[in-house]
Amino acid sequence: MKKAYYLIFIASLVLNVFLIDKVGKVNKPTQAEEPEADSYPYLARRIFNENPNDIIINFTDLRQSLSEYIGEQNEKIGIYFEYLPNGNSIGINEKEPFFRASLVKVPAAMRAYKLIEEGKLKKDDILTIKQVHIDPTYGELWKKGVGSQITVEEAIRLSIVESDNTAFEVLNEKVNSDILDADVGSEKIVSNVYDFLDIPRVEVGPNQQITPKNFSSILKSLFFSAYLTYSNSDELLNLMSESVFEEGIKSVVPEAIKISHKFGIYNLDDEPLQVHSDCGIIYLPSRPYILCVMVNSGDLEKSGEHMTKISELVYEYISK
Repeated sequence: MKKAYYLIFIASLVLNVFLIDKVGKVNKPTQAEEPEADSYPYLARRIFNENPNDIIINFTDLRQSLSEYIGEQNEKIGIYFEYLPNGNSIGINEKEPFFRASLVKVPAAMRAYKLIEEGKLKKDDILTIKQVHIDPTYGELWKKGVGSQITVEEAIRLSIVESDNTAFEVLNEKVNSDILDADVGSEKIVSNVYDFLDIPRVEVGPNQQITPKNFSSILKSLFFSAYLTYSNSDELLNLMSESVFEEGIKSVVPEAIKISHKFGIYNLDDEPLQVHSDCGIIYLPSRPYILCVMVNSGDLEKSGEHMTKISELVYEYISK
C-alpha cells in the first residue's frame, strides 16, 4: 500500500513539474520569436543572450581625471558615466538637479510610443498646429503656420531629431490633454515613464528638473528595452542617432561610431535656470557606454568646451 502511495506521489510530482514548465513557457513574456540582435542594432547585446563585450573593471584613473577637470571649473557641472557591459559608473554632481529643457522630449516620445503599443494612438494620426503650439525658439516647423498638419510619427521625429519645439507642443497636447486627460499644469505624458523608472518629478511650475543620473536611467531603459518593445526602443534610439546637434559629447567621437543622444539648451537672459546638457549612448564596439553632461551656464561656447573635454577624457580612456 505504501509503495502504491509512493508511486502516485512520484507521478504527481512529475506531472506538476511538467505543467509548471509548460505554463512558464506559454506565459513567458516575449516580444518576438527568437529575436536576432542584428535586427535591433541600438539595443543591448545581452538581452539577446549574447556577450561580445569587453569587460573593463578599473576606472580609477578616469574618475580622477574627471574629478580634477570639474574641480577646476567655475560653472556647476554634473556628469554621469556608466560602462554598459558591466554597469560600472562614475558620477560627479550626478544627483544635482538641472533644468531639463529639451531633454524632456525623450520621455515624452517614449510615452507616445507606449500609447501606440496600447492601441490608443496611431503613427498616422493627424495633428493640426494651433497658435498656442507655435514656438520659434528651436526648429523650423513653426514657419508652416497655424492650420498646418503633420502626423504623430512626424511630430515624434521632429521633436527628437531636430528638437523642434512646435512639433513637441502639438504632440504634447495630443498625448497629455486629449488622450491622458491631464489636469492643467500636470504632465502625464512623462509621469508614467518617470514612475516606471522611479525618477522623482515636479509637475507644477517652471522648475521641472532632472539629474544626470536620472536621465541616464531613461537612456538605459531604451538600451535594455525595459519600457518599450524591442522595435520601438530601437526605433527611438535610431532617431536619437540622427540628431542634428553635432557639438557636445559627439564632437570628439569618430563619425563611424554611432551615438544616440539628446541635447537640451535653456539660456534665456537673466534666467537662473540656464543650462546646456547633452546625454547619450556611445556605441563604441564591444564597449558601449552612457555619458550625460549638464552645465549651468549661459555661455554656450564655454559649456560646449566643457562637454567636448569631458567626452574626450571618457572616449580616450574607454577606447584605449
